[in-house]
Amino acid sequence: MCRIGMFYGEGLLKYSFPKNHPLNRKRVELFWELMVKQGLTRINNIQIFEPIKAERDDILSFHTEDYVKFVESISQSGYGYLDYGDTPAFKGIYEASSFVVGSALKALDLIMRKEIDHVFIPVGGLHHARRDRAAGFCVFNDLAITIMRAKRVYGLRRILYVDIDAHHGDGVFYEFYDDPSIYIMDIHEDGRYLYPGTGFTNEIGSKDAVGTKLNLPLDPGSGDKEFKVAFDKIDEFIVKAKPDIILFQCGADGLKDDPITHLQYTIEAHRYATRKLHMFSHKFCDGKIIAFGGGGYSAEKTAEAWIEVVKSLCLI
Repeated sequence: MCRIGMFYGEGLLKYSFPKNHPLNRKRVELFWELMVKQGLTRINNIQIFEPIKAERDDILSFHTEDYVKFVESISQSGYGYLDYGDTPAFKGIYEASSFVVGSALKALDLIMRKEIDHVFIPVGGLHHARRDRAAGFCVFNDLAITIMRAKRVYGLRRILYVDIDAHHGDGVFYEFYDDPSIYIMDIHEDGRYLYPGTGFTNEIGSKDAVGTKLNLPLDPGSGDKEFKVAFDKIDEFIVKAKPDIILFQCGADGLKDDPITHLQYTIEAHRYATRKLHMFSHKFCDGKIIAFGGGGYSAEKTAEAWIEVVKSLCLI
């Protein structure tokens, strides 16, 4: 039976924007309530870990010094925006963001030391943040920082990043666009209709990385059938990637009735994707997979989708 690690606690709940912002702690709290209600917290092979803060040097492995200083400064005042209007400041936003990064790095350490087989982190997958700026509710890019650590500390040479969030993961996709060691498959709503307006099929990587990047944009209104057809592209792509580890951004904002997107998935999409990646992780990389919660702005449906991710990693 696989050993599942999960990060949950006040440190991660701090990453919650104020007032009526769509990314708030309610969806994570509802997820935890479902975990308890369904008895998943009592399963012996699921171990809960407290969030942990990243060191400043960890954040600087990807982000620029000037940008980190900016976040530190705005975190003290709590006023204004970190971008052009999507990502408001609040007091302690630097600390909150550091918990997201630190938990991702701890998850990587646990997996690489073989203390845990798979990890799920509900607050994470901040895939829009760029090296020098925030974007789309994302302050520090925990995914990119994890990739940097996997390469520098553990010497991993083939990393597969799979993103099913409704929004294209531009902060990962373009920052590693010419890196042949990072294979990226991103299924998202077509950028002609949804933020950030990127992620087209002709973008396949550059220089030595040509063929290591795969965008799979879907039309608004696409549901489970269209999702599965797109996701099945992983069968051929992963054979080419032969990954040492899989990072899975399993955002739930593609679900029907999400308030800010136009896709029509049910939680079957998350079940299908996670079970397939779970199987492939054991085939190619000794089970090494980290799943990050990503977006999702219908709190109830997001919580249900994340439960399917956890169950599928456990094969329940």
